[in-house]
Amino acid sequence: MSFMDELLGIKPVTDTPTPPIAMTIAGSDSGGGAGVQADLKTFTALRTHGTSVITLITAQNTLGVDFIQNLPAHIIRAQYNSLFNDLPPAAAKIGALGEESTIATVIELLQERPIEHLVIDPVMVSKHGDPLMTEPAMRYIRERLIEYALVVTPNRYEAEALTGRSVGDPSSMKDAAKRIFDLGARYVLIKGSHLDKIVRDYVYDGTGFVEFGADRVKSPRTHGSGCTFSAAITAKLAAGLDVMESIAFAREFITSAIAKAPELGEGISPVHPMHEYW
Repeated sequence: MSFMDELLGIKPVTDTPTPPIAMTIAGSDSGGGAGVQADLKTFTALRTHGTSVITLITAQNTLGVDFIQNLPAHIIRAQYNSLFNDLPPAAAKIGALGEESTIATVIELLQERPIEHLVIDPVMVSKHGDPLMTEPAMRYIRERLIEYALVVTPNRYEAEALTGRSVGDPSSMKDAAKRIFDLGARYVLIKGSHLDKIVRDYVYDGTGFVEFGADRVKSPRTHGSGCTFSAAITAKLAAGLDVMESIAFAREFITSAIAKAPELGEGISPVHPMHEYW
C-alpha cells in the first residue's frame, strides 16, 4: 500500500472474485448498438469480463451503415493470439466476419487454438432478409466454419442461406435445424420466426427439439438483438451453465433488453443490454 492510499484510507482489494472471460470475434459498430460494442455491454451486464477480436470496422448509426472496412488477417491474428497468451476465454462468440479471407483466418485460428464453448451467430442475412456478404463467403461459412460451433444461432433468413430451403413455420424451422446440425454444429438454435403473438425458437441437439417461446415485444428498438442474444448465451456458458440453461436465460434477457430500450437516434434504436442497471 502506498503512502497516499494509506492516507486516504484505501485498502487493497484481496477478495474480489475472478470473473469468467468471454471473447467476441466480430465487427465494430460505431453507433454502439450491435457488434463488438453490444457484445461487451452484454458480457459486462452479466458479470463476465469481455475481450474482443475486431474483424471489421463500420461507420454507422441508427439510420444505417455508411462505410465498412475489413481488417487484414495479421491484425485479426495478433488480437486473437494476444488474448490467448494472457486472457484465454471460457467461451467465445463469432459475429460479423464480412469476407472470405477473414473467415479463412478465423478458421485457421480455431484450428491452432481451439475454443470448446463457441457460439456462432452467422451474420449472413439481416433480420429483414438483406444479404450481408457474398454467396462465396456464405458458402465458406456453411462448408467450413459451422463445424466449430457448440451453438449456432441463425435467424430464419440465415437458416435459409445455410440450407437453401425456405424457412417460415415450425416444420420448416425444424427441418432447417436438422440440416444445419449435419454441417457439424452440436446445437442449432433457429430464431426469429414470428407466429401469431408468440416468438418461437427451436433448438436441436441431434436427438430432439426444445422449443422456447416468449410474447412478442412490439418495439422498433431492435438493433443488435441478435448480437445481444448470442452474447448472453456466451456469457452464461463462460459462467458454467449448460447450453439449454444458457439459451433459456438469454431468451428472457433479450426480451427485457428490447422492452426496456430507450429511444436513440432517428432510425432503429438499439436494444438495451444494461437494462438492469439504468
